[in-house]
Amino acid sequence: GEVTNLAAVGDWDGVDRVMATHKNHNWPVVNVLRDGIKARREDRETQENVLQESILREIPCLEKGLSVMAALGAISPLLGLLGTVTGMIRTFNVITVYGTGDPKLMSGGISEALIATKWGLCIAVPTMLIHVFLSRRAQAVVSDMEEKAVGLTNVVQKEQRRGTVAVSA
Repeated sequence: GEVTNLAAVGDWDGVDRVMATHKNHNWPVVNVLRDGIKARREDRETQENVLQESILREIPCLEKGLSVMAALGAISPLLGLLGTVTGMIRTFNVITVYGTGDPKLMSGGISEALIATKWGLCIAVPTMLIHVFLSRRAQAVVSDMEEKAVGLTNVVQKEQRRGTVAVSA
C-alpha cells in the first residue's frame, strides 16, 4: 500500500511519517512492515529472515482460540450423542421395570435423548461456521502480511541498487 509506494520513490521520511500514525496499532500487517522497515539497510537475505520471523511471531495471535473452537465444534455432537445414549438407556430401564404399557413413563428418557441431540447440534453448527469464517480471516491476514513483506523487500532492494538506501556494513 502506501508504505510500499513511498518506499518505491525513496521517500523514507514519508514512510516514517505513515508508520508513526500507526505507532499505537498492534495490527499484524503493521507490525511486519515496521520490522521490515527497521531492516531496510540489511541485505536481502537478512531482510527476508527478519520479515519471515515477524510473520511467524504474528501467526499465533491470529490463530488464538481457533483450535479450541474447532474442538468444541467437533465434541458438541459427540456430547449430544452421549446424552442420546443415556436417554435411551433410561428409557429401556423403564421398559424393563414397568413394561411398555404406559408411554408417559418412557417419554422422559426419549425427551432427554432428543434434547441432548438438539443441543449438541445447536452448539456444533454455529461453532463450526464461526471457526471456518475466523480461520479464513486469519489466513487472509497471513497472506496479506506475506504479500506486503515480499513487496517491501523488493522495493527496498531496488532502492538499495539505486542508492537511496544505504546497506549496512
